Amino acid sequence: MRTELTVGVDIGGTKTALVVADRRGRILDSKTLPTQTQAPYSDTVSRVCALVNQYIERYDGISGIGIGVPGPVDVARGIAIHAANLGWRDVPILEAITKGLARALPVYIDNDVNVGAIGERLFGAAKDQDNFVYLIIGTGVGGAVVFDKVLLRGASNSEMEIGHVSLDPVCGRVCTCGQRGCLEMSISGKGIIAHARQHLADYPQSRLSAGSLTTRNIINAAEANDALATHVMQEAARALGVACAWCINMFNPAQIILGGGLIHATWHLLEEPTLATARARCLPLNYAAATVSLSQLRDGALGASALVWHHQNEDKRP
Repeated sequence: MRTELTVGVDIGGTKTALVVADRRGRILDSKTLPTQTQAPYSDTVSRVCALVNQYIERYDGISGIGIGVPGPVDVARGIAIHAANLGWRDVPILEAITKGLARALPVYIDNDVNVGAIGERLFGAAKDQDNFVYLIIGTGVGGAVVFDKVLLRGASNSEMEIGHVSLDPVCGRVCTCGQRGCLEMSISGKGIIAHARQHLADYPQSRLSAGSLTTRNIINAAEANDALATHVMQEAARALGVACAWCINMFNPAQIILGGGLIHATWHLLEEPTLATARARCLPLNYAAATVSLSQLRDGALGASALVWHHQNEDKRP
């Protein structure tokens, strides 16, 4: 019996990753190449199609292609509405990829955070979970919600922009979106660096300096009990705890999954104060029903491969 396979493509701001995977999430083949953000999107499409076509020729069981891209996506029309890191706006990526394939196959496209949530449900920490929230913390903060097995979508294809909900709209740090006090400015790579820079003068004994403010250096300093770094991480934990409480009280999920490189690197510092803050701000009944855990998938392309199975399951829903 032929093994059914999918190709997953994760188009990011710095790299594009591809995998061939089966229904159990086992990766049979993979490839990574740099994303040429200065080139026209058609160049990216051509390079992706060339690699996908190689997989189509090599594996006869491929039954679909899943693609994840940053920013809001019009899933129905297959359009990347605004992928700022790629310089894309209203790009008909679905049509372009479909035309470039060596043979006709179903192609699905979605926002990379939604793709991560779908991947976690099929292959990762939310396996077979019907109600969960997925938060990804890295350079920025994003989210996705699966409610009663359905991925929630918004009217403008820009749902769960939780990173731009304000914690302090009056005195908070200015965010790149123009608002003050966004969650993203406390618990993200850029937020942690901005917070440390804001308070450097208040901690003259800190091992950190204006020229050494990277997330890695701040994490290392916090692990060494540096006062400034510890202060920054405590604020990040409180902000994340508030975000978890919002999600628990609004969506009443069974699980909150935290993904992204930054959260995996800092969870040992953030876990206890994050959960304490969330517990203090939640309705007890809701908090008791939810668990908070780290994501298991670290490969965005594997999540993209799950898009095919996800849509096939959706098509079978009554």
